[in-house]
Amino acid sequence: MKKLFSVIALTLAMASVASAIDPVNDKCPVCGKPIRIILRSNFKGQRIAFATAECKDKFDKAPDKYPVKPKQ
Repeated sequence: MKKLFSVIALTLAMASVASAIDPVNDKCPVCGKPIRIILRSNFKGQRIAFATAECKDKFDKAPDKYPVKPKQ
């Protein structure tokens, strides 16, 4: 029984961590396309995802230039 509770607790913990690391956006702030690959940057305490590696590089160089729109 202890083992069962341990497994359940671990599963719930993993689920809460997974949702905490989801990006705040569903479209790339640089090009506006849907997120295709998960490359993330932390900006102002938020996880940001991008469409391409080039978009991430551009964002990392000038993050204030690209507004991040939260998921709708």
